[in-house]
Amino acid sequence: MVIRIAVLGSVDFIKRLRRFEHELSSIRLDYYTYDKPSEAKNIVQDIKPCDAVFFSGSFPFIYATETIEKLPVPVNYLKQDETAITTTLLSLCSARPTSIQKLSIDLIHPESVQSVLEDIGQTNLTPFLMKIDTSFDLDEIVAFHTNLQKSGEAVLALTSIHAVYQALRDNNLSVIRMIDPKRSIIKGIEDTKSLALLFKSQSAKIAVGYIQSTINDPVSEHNIKQIAASIQATIVKETDNMYTLFSTQGDVQEALTENTVSAWMNFSSPLKIAFGCGKTVIEATQNAKDALSYATDNTVYLLTDSKELLGPYPNSITQVRLKNNKPLLVQIAKETTLSPANLSKVIQFSRSRKSTEFTAYDLELYLQVSRRTTERILKKLVDHGYAQVIGEEMTYQQGRPRAIYELNFPTYN
Repeated sequence: MVIRIAVLGSVDFIKRLRRFEHELSSIRLDYYTYDKPSEAKNIVQDIKPCDAVFFSGSFPFIYATETIEKLPVPVNYLKQDETAITTTLLSLCSARPTSIQKLSIDLIHPESVQSVLEDIGQTNLTPFLMKIDTSFDLDEIVAFHTNLQKSGEAVLALTSIHAVYQALRDNNLSVIRMIDPKRSIIKGIEDTKSLALLFKSQSAKIAVGYIQSTINDPVSEHNIKQIAASIQATIVKETDNMYTLFSTQGDVQEALTENTVSAWMNFSSPLKIAFGCGKTVIEATQNAKDALSYATDNTVYLLTDSKELLGPYPNSITQVRLKNNKPLLVQIAKETTLSPANLSKVIQFSRSRKSTEFTAYDLELYLQVSRRTTERILKKLVDHGYAQVIGEEMTYQQGRPRAIYELNFPTYN
């Protein structure tokens, strides 16, 4: 299988890559060039269909972050690490020996230079370093190098940006580009190929869906066909008010991500829709049945093969793990007898809050369950030391004060 990768880079980077692209096995490269890294965000919108996108560096990647989020394929970029810095300094020593203290260098991660100098035992030598990000105007970076050379403090500039290199050359200043090692470029593109293959394999997993009318009226076959067409699914009629769909995880997730489900809810009859994914039809079918038990009128749920319940679409999206595979969570579930779903919801509740303190009422509103159920969950956590009462509040004149709780186990992993 040939993987098609769109490469975004400067003219010089693309020119260099073309020299050894024949060494990349089963990969087809489509090239997109820019003069300035900031142009990458607009170029992304013009990329033709491909399996993955590769940026020549972190700078254009950061500029294009907003447009990248809309891409339906994986994205990767060439990371400028210590190898690039070491290669550049080694090339400099052999071509035009220059004291490190007389260098000016612009980098997104200047600490990498310091790390290299520590490795070679040159901690007493410090070049002029400029930490750059997308908030910088290129003129500021050019001025950094220019001022140091004109004052005599630096005699040579090392830049990570082709446009800065060209501007300094036009001003007759001494400058060289940071060298991206050939091996690093090849590895970056091969890693991008691996991401594309993984994405394809995940997208190709089987997805089984159930569509059920919540009233006695038969579901419109025309409506079912519209839903099936939007996810390229085949249809099996179970009863007048129940249909089964067979699709792929990629098609279903794309419909959910693109909010296609909003159109599904415009039909006259209220529907419950649930999807399950898996490596086999049996696994996907069981996951779809489990997801259906959570669905209500005009909602959609998806249960993945890793037992993550996503939904309800289209109004809100939460993620609930229906399986515990982390030792601590398994221990908590076993001791408290809380279900994986309830424990996951408590964790999501904790992660969603700006404060570590909460009341039973706060948790009740989040879980959308009865006060009795909420208090039962909290009692189990408190009894086993996974939550504690740290105070109480009384925002009203009558009745008992509310207990204030705090969780006592990790929720960020």
